Amino acid sequence: MLRICLKQGLPALIILALAACARFPQYSHPAYEPHLQAPAPAAGSVLDTLLHQSDPQACGLVLLERGADAFSARLLLASEARQSLDLQYYLFHNDLTGKLFAWMLLQAADRGVRVRLLLDDMASSGSDDYIRLLNRHPNIHIRLFNPFEREYPREMQFITRYGISTRRMHNKSMVADNLIAVVGGRNIGDEYFDAARNAVIFGDLDVLAAGPVVDDVSTSFDNYWNSELAVPAEVVLDDDPAQDKNGLESVRHWLEEWIATHAGHPYGKILRQSTAQLTSNYQQLIHRGRAFVVADNPRKVTADHAVSPVLHNVVQLLDNATDRVMLISPYFIPGGDTVQYLASLVQRGVRVEVLTNSLASTDVPAVHSAYKQYRRALLKAGIILWELKPGAADPLKSHWLGSSSASLHAKAAIVDQQYLFIGSMNLDPRSAQQNTEMGMLIKQPQMAGDVSRVLVDNLPDYAYQLQLSGDRIEWLERRRNGNEKRYSSDPEASLWRQLQSWVLGFMPLESDL
Repeated sequence: MLRICLKQGLPALIILALAACARFPQYSHPAYEPHLQAPAPAAGSVLDTLLHQSDPQACGLVLLERGADAFSARLLLASEARQSLDLQYYLFHNDLTGKLFAWMLLQAADRGVRVRLLLDDMASSGSDDYIRLLNRHPNIHIRLFNPFEREYPREMQFITRYGISTRRMHNKSMVADNLIAVVGGRNIGDEYFDAARNAVIFGDLDVLAAGPVVDDVSTSFDNYWNSELAVPAEVVLDDDPAQDKNGLESVRHWLEEWIATHAGHPYGKILRQSTAQLTSNYQQLIHRGRAFVVADNPRKVTADHAVSPVLHNVVQLLDNATDRVMLISPYFIPGGDTVQYLASLVQRGVRVEVLTNSLASTDVPAVHSAYKQYRRALLKAGIILWELKPGAADPLKSHWLGSSSASLHAKAAIVDQQYLFIGSMNLDPRSAQQNTEMGMLIKQPQMAGDVSRVLVDNLPDYAYQLQLSGDRIEWLERRRNGNEKRYSSDPEASLWRQLQSWVLGFMPLESDL
């Protein structure tokens, strides 16, 4: 902050002071608004098909590992919802999948479905007009979580409201009619759904669920939606939803034209194939098991060192491990305490493996610069470390691991091939102490085995294994022809990447990453 003021002079100092005092105009927070009780699903619908696979005690669960399947599932829920759609996301991009998804939400609202869309305000960057106009639909209600003041640059508010603006709602969920839910690690955007051309594909995991766990997802959504930190979009954007109906119609017309223009897009064929597979193979895709949702309190973003129920439950899961633990985290900064904890699991005979991004595959080099300081200690403690190759080749065709520019984004834990966690939480200080997170804990051996087969059994094909040679780290690459290659520095990382990581390693950033 001081450095900016010295560089920009008195005007910057005045702006900083004003931004620090910025407040939204006083308004009455809306009355508590609960989720709607589940209607009977339409006979023969996809919702009806999935719901009838679960008994009153168990849940019907479908693993969504492929991006196109994950997006198709969301489109199906939006198209078949009859009463309500509740959506909570950290990011919602205005790209191909974002526009298509917004169009489906608009169509649902036109059918009379109540749409509640809760976005972390990080998601609204550059999209205020778009949000303002969608929010004018009488059946679409948008709230922004922990919003930024619109009169001052966001970058400045990261300084003047440090510790407040820097804490975000990282949860991701979607619920249709309080009957079916999708929970996992994906935001709304092309890179999460295998739709990004010539760009990084984020490999991720979601779970489609029916049964008792859905009400838990809805209750968690209600807690955030009714929090004083969730401010109606019309308040944040100083707008009157009833003011200009033409604005809504202009968005509708624009989306209609855009969809017509992109009707022949190659991704459309992929979605049609994915939807056909999802709707015709439910018997093979559905697992029946126990599941429950864990979510942080929305006020975690306002409290220092707030306790995280999500982290607490994952640790409890690991505490009970007897054979094998596999942790998957794109942003992995364990810290000394976590290194010691994982070492204690190894000491009592548990095989502990961690899959994270390599320097070449990560989208945040600063995170890697913090993580790399713990690699040697982890290896010495007996933890098996894997780092994703940026050009991984996967035997499962069209899977994200086969992308020439895949970056790990999945957050998961597999314990003893019996228990599974899938959610939004990274194993880093930001997820533990600053951002709010959520996830689903599942007891379903076959499903845990499916994740293990996709992400664990073929690890040598798409990840480097780190090993110690004396006190030096080596990266072992096992190739399909049986040959092995060893690297003495971060493989495939450009000189610029390595320089970035080296410089960032000297900065005291770990607690904010």
